[in-house]
Amino acid sequence: MSRQAIPSFAMSEIGRESLRREGVVVTTLAYSVLNDPRRLQPHYHDFFQLMLLQGRGEVMHDFRDYRVRGSTLLFLTPGQIHSIQPTGGFGGIIISFSQSFFDHKSSPPSELLDLPFFFPVDSAPILPIPHGDVFRIGQAFAEIQREFEMADAMAAESLRAWLRILFARTMRLHTQQRPVVELSARARLVREFHLAVEGHFREERTLEIYARELGVSANHLNDVIRAETKQSAGGIIRQRRLLDAKRLLSHSELSVSEIGYRLGFHDPSYFGRFFRKGTGCSPAAFREEIREKYHPKGG
Repeated sequence: MSRQAIPSFAMSEIGRESLRREGVVVTTLAYSVLNDPRRLQPHYHDFFQLMLLQGRGEVMHDFRDYRVRGSTLLFLTPGQIHSIQPTGGFGGIIISFSQSFFDHKSSPPSELLDLPFFFPVDSAPILPIPHGDVFRIGQAFAEIQREFEMADAMAAESLRAWLRILFARTMRLHTQQRPVVELSARARLVREFHLAVEGHFREERTLEIYARELGVSANHLNDVIRAETKQSAGGIIRQRRLLDAKRLLSHSELSVSEIGYRLGFHDPSYFGRFFRKGTGCSPAAFREEIREKYHPKGG
C-alpha cells in the first residue's frame, strides 16, 4: 500500500500580511495546531523556526526522538523533518522567519551561520532552559510576539533587533550547557567544513576541492576532522548525503533512482548499496517503514 509522503508546510497565515510577505510569523503552538492539526505530524519547511516549548512532550527531529520537560528551546533549520507530540500541559510560542528576513541588508555570509544551533554539527536541536533563565528568555519571546501582533511602523526592524537579542541570550545558555573553549582554529575549521558540506553535498566534490576552498591541504583537513569529531571528512559527507536521502524518501514522490541521481549517484545500484551500508536496509524498505510509522492509516 502506498503511504502518504511527509508534507512541506508554509508559514501560518496569521498576523499582518506585510510582515508575512517580509518573511516572519509569530504565533502560539496552540493556535498553530488548532488552525491546522497536521502540524503536530511529521513535516518540514523551507524557513527557520525557534520555539519556546513549555510542559511535557516528545519531539522527533530528523528521525531522532527527544523528550522535553519544563521550558525548552527547539531550533529548526530549513529541510529538517520534525514533529511534536504533547504529553501534558504543553504550550509555547513559535517564531518562523526566512533567512532573507533575518539578513535584510546585511552583507553575506549570513550571521545565522555563526549560530551553533542552526545547521547543527552533531548537536541536539533542543536546549533546556534553567529555572533562573526562564524569565529573560520568555521576556524576549513575549516582546517579539507583541511586536508581531501590534504590527506598528518599523515592526520588521524591531523584530529583527529582538531576534538578535534573543539569539544573544540563547548563545549564553548554549555556551553554559555545551561549553566550547573559545573556538580554536581547529574547531573553526571543522565548523567551516560542515557549512561547506551543507552547501555542496549533492555535488561530485573531492576532499581536495573542499580543502582548497578552506585554505588547507586535504591531509590536514582530514586529520583535523578526525581528531575533532572522531570521523573522517569523507564520512561526514556520506552522512550528510544519507540524511538527504532519508528526507527525500520520506517527503518526496521521486523514485529511488531519481533520488539517487539527485544526490549525484549515476548508478542506481550503487546508491542502493550506499544507502543499505549506512542504514542496514534498502531505500524502498526505509520509505515504507518511515511512512508506515508516521502515517499508519495512509492510503
